[in-house]
Amino acid sequence: MKDKMMNFTIIIPHKNIPLLLERLIKSIPMRDDLEIIVVDDHSDSKVVEKLGRIERKNLTKILNKEGHGAGYARNCALPLTKGKWVLFADSDDFFNDGFNDFLNEYLDSDADIIYFNANSVDSETFEPSNRVNHLHEFIEEYHKDKGHGELIMRYLFTEPWCKMVKRELIESHHIKFEETSIRNDVRYSYLVGHYAKGIVVDNRQLYCVTTRKNSVSRGMGRQAALDELKVFAGWKKFFMDHKILLELPKFDLCLYNFTRHLWKDNSLFRIEYCVLRKAGLSHGYIIWQILKYVKKSIGYKL
Repeated sequence: MKDKMMNFTIIIPHKNIPLLLERLIKSIPMRDDLEIIVVDDHSDSKVVEKLGRIERKNLTKILNKEGHGAGYARNCALPLTKGKWVLFADSDDFFNDGFNDFLNEYLDSDADIIYFNANSVDSETFEPSNRVNHLHEFIEEYHKDKGHGELIMRYLFTEPWCKMVKRELIESHHIKFEETSIRNDVRYSYLVGHYAKGIVVDNRQLYCVTTRKNSVSRGMGRQAALDELKVFAGWKKFFMDHKILLELPKFDLCLYNFTRHLWKDNSLFRIEYCVLRKAGLSHGYIIWQILKYVKKSIGYKL
């Protein structure tokens, strides 16, 4: 029997929040041409049992035996996707009314990426939050100055949600997520943005990003800080190599903290230096940055 045509694939990494995952799945329109791939990142055994009771047309569940994070989970799903378009959602978020109309409208679009807007609320109280203010600003800039705004959408909007990407683009450029403890979605996002021949930016708020007390994105230990430095350094190197004239204030802050460690935590400074070098940044560039921040600190306490 010939496989039915899939136009859309939604990939969802999950860990230990089955009720919120079910809420997300219920928000996705029921369509014969849409598949959902849930990748469980080694949830507790009782949670896995609950996952087994979630049923849905065209739903595939992958149960990882070890926890390697959301980037690894998303990479597990990518080779299995059948849809013409690929979207990502976080398991504690959900789609808003109008999403089905959006899918119908852009099914045959010539663009490689369709970006869309979002709102944000507290996951329990549904009180508004500010997690997507940056996306609102990016889209506003796009409509005000399309040239500059397009660069921002392509290279600075780094969350995996709110973008519908042609699967052919992902596969032809072998694009994957970094398997870091934090910021695993940055490289995927700027690479699909870079290689997309055409993009569309839709202003409708079709996705809801929630805020939770125990969210994975909250808090940062030493390893997460090193992973963030690695990701941001690779981001900066990509900009330098491709002559992309955009500022990366997040990376600048990392370099500021890195410079402080020269005398506050010399062992950490040496580790971070190696991270910057492995990202491809030259000794000369790193030293120049150190001198720049030391010079800025004259008369101030770093």
